[in-house]
Amino acid sequence: MLRCVVCVSLLIGLNSLYAQESAWDNNLTDKLSSRMQSFVTEGQISGAVGLVMQDQVQHVTITGLADIATKRPMARDTIFRVASMTKLVTATGLMQLVSGGRIGLDDPVSKYIPTFRNAKLQDGTVVPDVTVRQVLTHTAGLANNSGLNGERTLAAEVDALGARPLQFVPGTKWQYSSGLTVAGRLIEIVSGQPYDEYLRKQIFEPLGMKDTAFQLTESQAQRLATTYKPGTRPGELVAVEIPDPRVARLPNPSGGLYSTADDMAKFYGAVLAALRGHETPIDGLTSFAKAMVTPQTGELVTGFTPGNAWGLGWCVLQQPQGVTRLLFPGTCGHGGAWGTQGWIDVRRNMVLLLLIQRTEFGNSDGSDVRDAFNEATLTSYRGHASESAVRRDFLAYTATVELRLGTTSAVVCPEAGGRVLTYSVDGQNMLLLDDRERDWVPGNPAAISAGRFDVGPELVTPPHPVLWSGPWTAEITGPAAVRLVSARDAATGLQLMRDFELQNSAPADATADTAAAHVDTASPRFRGATLVCRQTMMNVGTSPVETCHWGRSFSPGGGICLIPLGTHPSRFPARYVMYEEGTLLNVRNTDPLIRERDGFLEILGPPRKPKLGFDSYAGWLGYLMPGNHLLIKRFPTYPDRVYNEVAGLTVSVWYPQSGAVIELEPIGPRERLAPGQVAAFTESWSVAEYPYPATDSRIDLPALRKLVEGTTAGTSANTQNVQP
Repeated sequence: MLRCVVCVSLLIGLNSLYAQESAWDNNLTDKLSSRMQSFVTEGQISGAVGLVMQDQVQHVTITGLADIATKRPMARDTIFRVASMTKLVTATGLMQLVSGGRIGLDDPVSKYIPTFRNAKLQDGTVVPDVTVRQVLTHTAGLANNSGLNGERTLAAEVDALGARPLQFVPGTKWQYSSGLTVAGRLIEIVSGQPYDEYLRKQIFEPLGMKDTAFQLTESQAQRLATTYKPGTRPGELVAVEIPDPRVARLPNPSGGLYSTADDMAKFYGAVLAALRGHETPIDGLTSFAKAMVTPQTGELVTGFTPGNAWGLGWCVLQQPQGVTRLLFPGTCGHGGAWGTQGWIDVRRNMVLLLLIQRTEFGNSDGSDVRDAFNEATLTSYRGHASESAVRRDFLAYTATVELRLGTTSAVVCPEAGGRVLTYSVDGQNMLLLDDRERDWVPGNPAAISAGRFDVGPELVTPPHPVLWSGPWTAEITGPAAVRLVSARDAATGLQLMRDFELQNSAPADATADTAAAHVDTASPRFRGATLVCRQTMMNVGTSPVETCHWGRSFSPGGGICLIPLGTHPSRFPARYVMYEEGTLLNVRNTDPLIRERDGFLEILGPPRKPKLGFDSYAGWLGYLMPGNHLLIKRFPTYPDRVYNEVAGLTVSVWYPQSGAVIELEPIGPRERLAPGQVAAFTESWSVAEYPYPATDSRIDLPALRKLVEGTTAGTSANTQNVQP
């Protein structure tokens, strides 16, 4: 077993120590080194260098050995074969020439390389000539290789590629290819310089990348990490023989570079800076960086993990799932055949670099090592507090985040189940907080109160205290926005992520200043901001999972619950089901406190039995409180999908005889998740000022419907089921 571990946490930049401590958990490097060391111990890697950079601050974790035989430890300056991460450098070089007007993305490659003229498929069908854009996006249909062997020039390699039949009509399919090799040759032709010399002058030297090259010096070669493959015995690693890195050979634009973590950080950091509009040492990068990472492949299926599109040389994440589930859409980068990974999470202003050297361990882009690195990093990141998202103590909790927008606030708690503790408008909390919340002790379950959320379906979902009451992580993700992430739950096979954001309660085309104008100020109107709540269910296990969203929240009792029936006919004679003793469901119940009127079911008080279920597809429910506050929950419904509660419910209400509390629960449709698959469900909460009826009077239900359905408060709800 290998137990050589060195951990280094280097803070580089001008930001204050307080600001940086507030952005990260203090145990980031401990978490990373622990996860990487577990892979060393298991014999999956010999060692690793991990570098995370955010706001110019670097956190570097160094684990294990660069060479087992000599016991040479991994070091910050260890050199790696970065393989296809080379493609990003090549794409950047070519795009620099495109930006300068010296070559066009939609130019035919045959304009520069004659062997690409008169392109044909293998059956002789004549097809349009391949374009520069298509070689950058792997949609050109190029052959897998040139057919040449032995020493050759880049010109000869690409000429031979151009002479071979295409695999498919250009632009109709994505297939990983030698397109970036063609891009490297185009750099030579257009610039008039050898490909490797162009990169050195235009990228490596300006950025100070002193250890990045296609050929290593003697001293550099001594720092090269050994590449390993699985041995014949469990946990055994066997060194792989590779070409002598000191010998000059074809500089492969698709995968020939050697580099270090620091050098790669300089390159990725420059691209990130350019994406944020900052000038960099790479000439013109700011003018073309966004184009490089803008998806170009439409609906084509691309990449080595699901949910990706392809930009100009860059892989671009569109639907996070599997190993990418905790990243934000728009994350861009590339992996390498020997296990290296480099990605930019643009929204977080973060670079993630993982350098290992191994082969024959399967898809490196979807590896357990990458997954562990991402999870340890991203669940340690806390984001940056602001006036609209503040970390604070609340009751017995010390890690809550308070979101603020105008007169609205929401306190979100990661410490016991990932919950909303308060949703307050004009100082009035719409949720009920149990007094026992004040006495919560770390490690204990919290009281069942406020905004709980959960997953179902009932009866078959196993107990899951890790999700229900375990510690979660909290990351401030933007103005008045926070993300909570659970630990992995072995009982259900799930990991949960909950995103909360306050948004102005107004139609989508309205501004905050005009929100009130959409309802006559003399009539009932919306107050405060909408809380948008999105729960993502992620299958992190090895077996399929069947689940659904539960939007559980608890409000003070004494009010009237309103269930709009909508236009879809109910399957229940009473328009609802009442849960009797045991497992009996009563579909023909009559109760004086539940009445049907004007297209609504009104629950006027605690019914005979507390739990009720509904199959309404109206997409919202309301709860009118005696203080003239109408809490509205909006959510999507799907008449053509299966709802996997016992009675196929879209809404559940629990109103116990004590009358002190009511539970309001939108329910999502059935989600069947294969390993790595995710599904998301969004509901939004808003508050309107609406008169509570006096004794012997009734709610004006048509007016209430007009208020709610005549405007779209906050972001429209949606569900997402992402296939792996």
